[in-house]
Parts: sequence; C-alpha cells; structure tokens
Amino acid sequence: MGYTIVQWMFFFFIYCFVGWVWECTYCSIIERHLTNRGFMRGPVIPIYGCGTTVMLLVSAPFKDNIALIFLAGMLGATLLEFVTGALMEALFKVRYWDYSHIPLNIHGYVCLGASLGWGLAAVLLNKFIHIPVERLEAAIPYKYEQLIVLIVTMLFVGDFSISFKAALDLRDILIRMESIKAEAERMQKRVDVLLAVATDEKDKWVDKRYAQITDMLTSMENALSAAKDKIAIHESAREELIELRTKAVMLKDRVTAMFSFRGRLNSLIIKGNPRMVSKRFQASLDELKAYYNNRK
Repeated sequence: MGYTIVQWMFFFFIYCFVGWVWECTYCSIIERHLTNRGFMRGPVIPIYGCGTTVMLLVSAPFKDNIALIFLAGMLGATLLEFVTGALMEALFKVRYWDYSHIPLNIHGYVCLGASLGWGLAAVLLNKFIHIPVERLEAAIPYKYEQLIVLIVTMLFVGDFSISFKAALDLRDILIRMESIKAEAERMQKRVDVLLAVATDEKDKWVDKRYAQITDMLTSMENALSAAKDKIAIHESAREELIELRTKAVMLKDRVTAMFSFRGRLNSLIIKGNPRMVSKRFQASLDELKAYYNNRK
C-alpha cells in the first residue's frame, strides 16, 4: 500500500468525518434527538480516522484472505482503542467511552463485542468502503489534494488544540471540585465540634448554677437572666465560626468561577460525550453533567 503522506492524511480526514456521521446518526436515532458526538467540536472523530488507518496498514499483507483481514483488523484496532482509552483517562481523569458494563471487557477500555465489530469493519473497509474512497482520492489532482489536506489539517489542529485545552480545564474543574468538597467537609466537622464543645460548656454551667438557683428562690428571675447571657459560645469559638463562614463564601465564589470558566467548551464536551465516566471523580462529574445538561 504505497500511499504518500498526503494520501494517508486525506484518507484519515475522510474516515474521521465518516465516523462522525455514523456516530451522530446512530446516537441521534437511539436518543431521538439530534446530537453532536466526539471529543472535538468539528465534524470529525479522530478515533475512527486512526482506527481505519491502522486497519488498512495491518491488513495490507492479507488482501486476499478475509479471515486474516478480520483478525489483523480486530487486533490492531483493539490495541489502538485500549491504548487511546488508557492514555486519555490518565491525562483527563475521565473515560470518554466505557465497556465496564459489557461482558468480556478489559478494564473497560475494550470488549469482545467492540473488537469483533472492528474486525468486521476491517473486512468491509478493505472489500467495499475503501475502494470508492480510493477512487475519489485518485480523481483529485495532486496539487488540489495537497491544498485540501493543508487547509483541513490547519482546521483540525486548531480544533484539536482548543478541545484538548478544554478537556484539561474539565479535568482541573473535577480536581478542584473534589478539593472544595473535602474542604467543606472539614469545615462542617470543625463547626460540629465547636458547637458540641459550646453545648458541653453550657450544660456544665447550667448544672453548676442550678444548685444556686434552688437556694436563691427569691432571686430566681435575676439568676435566669444572668444564665441567659452566659449560655453562649466562647468568644474564640465565635471568631473561628466567623472565619469558617468567610471561607464558605470564598468556596462558593470559587465554585461559581469554575462553572463560568470556559463553560461553553466544557458544556460541549460533556454533551458530546454523555457516557463519559471517572473512577475518581464520578460524583463531581455527575454534578457537572446535571449542571450543563439542565442549563438553558
């Protein structure tokens, strides 16, 4: 398969687009409304372009053997899917696809059903799909093909850079949300301790004064009035509560700032990948999904 770099890139972009059309059509039918799928904002899904490129490369030596085309395509694309899924989760802390709920999966990155699908796709690609695509590419004068590839590459790189940065922002938001939750929990525990201590001190004070009140029936009202003033949180504890309240306001401001930070891109990523999951930040991710999906 003696293609030039320009030809390989042409095929890559074609199959990125074909994959996007397939994914959006399938998901729109399942969900009964139009939906844009994928990591990037444009009409491309890179995993399909990479997958078809790999399948064409690994199956090239077996052009006349359907069984070996199936096997090579299945293994090559499955390996690509596993490596891509593991790297994306390590980098972004979320999974953009997850097969954990499907039998015979490997760490949720790949599963037997998807692998068999890749094998079938390799056969269809070599025997049916790639033939007209190859003819289309051959019909375009090389200089125009170079120009098309150059322009699409520039758009692709720009889109990928923005989407990559947005995915990193989303990861940072998840990490900060977990940090804020942990800080809020620590603050709540401290408040509970302060109130508990204050209550204990109050009870001790009341017990101590009870005997005096019993002996001083004639001045009960004055004693109760004095007790009312003294049954209070210690001044140092009161100051700490004020400080905790200030921190809580600051935490709220940080949350507000997080949600407004590159909010549009984060919304597009989450809506375009509704099945994304995160082992470490699932609760926070669910909150973000609810926030962006309910947003007008």
